[in-house]
Amino acid sequence: MKLSRVLSLVSLACVLIFSQTALAAECAPFNWTGPYVGVHLGYGVSEEATNQSWVPAAPGLTLSPNPGGFVGGAQAGYNWQCGCFVYGIEADFSWSGMNGSSSVSPYPASGAGTFGTTHENINWFGTVRPRLGYTCGPNVLIYATGGLAYGDASYSGNAYGPVNGYPVSVSTTKVGWALGGGVEYAICKCWTVKAEYLYMDLGSESASQTSIPLITPYTANYTWQTTANIFQIGVNYKF
Repeated sequence: MKLSRVLSLVSLACVLIFSQTALAAECAPFNWTGPYVGVHLGYGVSEEATNQSWVPAAPGLTLSPNPGGFVGGAQAGYNWQCGCFVYGIEADFSWSGMNGSSSVSPYPASGAGTFGTTHENINWFGTVRPRLGYTCGPNVLIYATGGLAYGDASYSGNAYGPVNGYPVSVSTTKVGWALGGGVEYAICKCWTVKAEYLYMDLGSESASQTSIPLITPYTANYTWQTTANIFQIGVNYKF
């Protein structure tokens, strides 16, 4: 065998060895310790109930606006790894397109031309959540998470007929909690991708309104619940 061919084979073997070594290093077990930032995109949906009642006693009803829509934003956090366990904390912020409406006509025990309506919109929300995870394989993290949630929501409703109505409109920032879990996968030494589910509860909001114009002695009371099931995917960059 000619020397040139031997040298060519040795060179090819060296290239293969070095490339396999680099690939193995790239696919080595991921170290989760350290800070990270990222972005996420998902969808939120809820089965909400708006209760309308009356003072003095009169028939009321429950409407279901069921807000739903896309959500998206950014997150940042820090992880500490101890063996197979990973502890961390994450804060995120999301713009939200979750909104929904519901109506009924005629209003219960009322005549033709009467309506009941409600609308709910979650404008934005954020969370601050500890995370506890377990590494399954060299690059996979399964985790549970839960903590503080807050958000801005808008509500409106009306019960009206041919000559009067009970319109209300409320916009407020609310505080509650979130709980969920997910799976995160390290695709290289700095980048990870994740899929996550969160249940968020921002509590309830109430409002009351007398007749406009004031031609009846009744007051309409409205109560909205604000929860959401959020499914999202994301990508993180670890420093």
